[in-house]
Amino acid sequence: MANDFENDGDTTPDGRPNERRDSRVQASFRVRYKTLDDFVVAYSTDISRGGLFIATDNFLPTGSIVKLELCLPDGGPTVAVIARVAFIMDVATAKERGRRPGMGMEFLDVEGEPIAQQLASYLTAQLAGDERSLANEPVGNVVVVDDDNSYREQAAAALRQRGHKVTTAEHGLQGLGLILRESPDLVLSDVQMPNMDGWQLLRMVRARPNLANTPFVFFTSLSGEAERLKGYQLGVDDYIAKPFSSDELALRITKVLSRARTRPRSSASNNALRGDLSQVGLQSVLSFIDMEKRSGTLLIVSGDALTTLHCREGQVVQVDLPASEEHREGIERLYYALDITEGRFDLTAAEVAVEDSIKVPTSFALLEHARKIDEENAP
Repeated sequence: MANDFENDGDTTPDGRPNERRDSRVQASFRVRYKTLDDFVVAYSTDISRGGLFIATDNFLPTGSIVKLELCLPDGGPTVAVIARVAFIMDVATAKERGRRPGMGMEFLDVEGEPIAQQLASYLTAQLAGDERSLANEPVGNVVVVDDDNSYREQAAAALRQRGHKVTTAEHGLQGLGLILRESPDLVLSDVQMPNMDGWQLLRMVRARPNLANTPFVFFTSLSGEAERLKGYQLGVDDYIAKPFSSDELALRITKVLSRARTRPRSSASNNALRGDLSQVGLQSVLSFIDMEKRSGTLLIVSGDALTTLHCREGQVVQVDLPASEEHREGIERLYYALDITEGRFDLTAAEVAVEDSIKVPTSFALLEHARKIDEENAP
């Protein structure tokens, strides 16, 4: 076998979830690769750009959140990642395909260097006999759209210097023509433009199936959270504020491309909402969920901490916190989540059948949290 599993207290000895553990993470798996050859075999068969297949007879429901620790061989690092169960290969299906039964995990490594890229970097370095990472930054075909010549040329020059192929357009309509012709790896666009603005361009791109997953980044001087949230709702991957430095722009584009290449194409959904809390605060996200009467699971990944908000018809009814914060009760659990200002959020539509432990309307909680912040900041 290429790997084995060790019980670390989050699962029972037979691999089932420990019932004493809360519903935030249903199980934890430690996947250990004994030799470099074992890891190479697993990398070629079980590890994809966006996830990992784990051979097991003990299945969790699709959508369950799992903590993985991947122990790399020959003294390599242990890579920790939060994942979601994406599919189940049951015994009958596995037998038809000549494989072992198990679960396909979708990585939720929404911060930092993508997990798949970390694994590729380690493997490349090991096979080359070099301890340092040899993985190159992702490069691609980028279309830059902006009616301001100075910003347009600054962005194009910065990206070309990093090895990207760059095509430029002076407004949205011209940009759409280039995008349809080029099928780029990423679109970088201003918002306020003549002929066709950034919002219209974004809608036109997302409406075409072959471009629906293309990363789309706005650079803009707009600062309103309502407008940024509108962008995330329509499918914006990131925002870069004007004015920007060339180094910052190149690094942000590298991060977006890396994240896009590790995210399965099937994960794109009109019902999904994901973004960066440094661009849109959780208060605005929850107000939108309340207004739209959305139901689903809102994951917040900040550093290595995972917080999960369960929303039913727009109302937060339960909050799962990191273990160090489990002593909080009732509305205090939601207040803790509202204090998170850095990280990524990911809302997935789903039925929510958990008991309401918050017991107050979300709108009331948001107002009370804002009042508490004002009191704490008062002189």
